[in-house]
Amino acid sequence: MAQLREAAVVPGEREQLEHLLLDAARVVLPLGAAAAISAVGNHGANAALAFLGLLLWLFGVCFLSLVPAAGRFPRAALVGATMANAVLKHCFALT
Repeated sequence: MAQLREAAVVPGEREQLEHLLLDAARVVLPLGAAAAISAVGNHGANAALAFLGLLLWLFGVCFLSLVPAAGRFPRAALVGATMANAVLKHCFALT
């Protein structure tokens, strides 16, 4: 039981998790919106591009919604930050 009460992250790392989630949301939200808007405006565009844009935008919304939860739910923020890190590294080739 004592292990369940321990915090998953130390207080100094919570700010880093919040910044990582904010950075991921700053990258993914505009890219998803631009992909969805460009696919809707183009008659020859594929529907998969619009769906991919919508998914990227929703990922950004999820990352942004985890920022205030980082203090209260550190494990959820850690999972979200890990996912944000994976999206930034693998999909966009950023380090």
